[in-house]
Amino acid sequence: MTLIDRPVSSGTTGAVDAIRIDGLTKRFGRRGHETTALQDISISVREHEFLCVVGRSGCGKSTLLNLIAGLDAADAGTIELGARRVGVMFQESSLFPWLTVGGNIQLALRLSGVPRSDRRARTEELLEAVQLGGTMKKRPHELSGGMRQRVALARTLAQECQILLMDEPFAALDAITRDAMHELTERIWAERGLTVVFVTHNVREAARLADRVIVMKPSPGRIGGEERIDIPRPRRMEDLLTAEAAAELHDLLHSQEVSDE
Repeated sequence: MTLIDRPVSSGTTGAVDAIRIDGLTKRFGRRGHETTALQDISISVREHEFLCVVGRSGCGKSTLLNLIAGLDAADAGTIELGARRVGVMFQESSLFPWLTVGGNIQLALRLSGVPRSDRRARTEELLEAVQLGGTMKKRPHELSGGMRQRVALARTLAQECQILLMDEPFAALDAITRDAMHELTERIWAERGLTVVFVTHNVREAARLADRVIVMKPSPGRIGGEERIDIPRPRRMEDLLTAEAAAELHDLLHSQEVSDE
């Protein structure tokens, strides 16, 4: 059974691109001793699409997210986001340990220009959205890893982003907590109409979450292929269809690595 449609054009007629990347190249190091991390990357991500980016370590997945977020500058190429605001969620929650849960979120609200009088109510709303109501006064060290990632997600949402970039945010979580975070992320993505770019090493996680998967090749990082996941939602990691789609993604990754040898 084929669960993945191929090939896929990201420019479906009538669709609006939230992200348009053309000819993106990024190098690191001094002239004459440079390493090309990304080479001639061109991707379009439709508005409200859930895109996963997979590939082995060193293929430039995180570098790509940093460039989209504006945390680094490209050596060549363009990234167009329109006027959309971008939020980033990393593998580590990176919460400020000296602030409470509420304080971490309120700081993000303050930086986003939310008036002081509205911050408490908005913080409570965001904590309810990530199923952490009643944790406002707790410190990060009092929370489990999964709870800290929920706070990190709430803090990112506090930026009123339309594009959510997620760099392996659940890699360090146990399987049960990870599954709960998948469900939460999928619900928030659907309810808020977000565009999500999600980086992962885990092909089954990509098959579980994505509308479309970009497969990257290393040395230098470039696009090796793309696949649309044609499985109805809601999905689960242990579902047979998800497992079969993940197997097809694994085969594509392996074929890309073999072709580079």
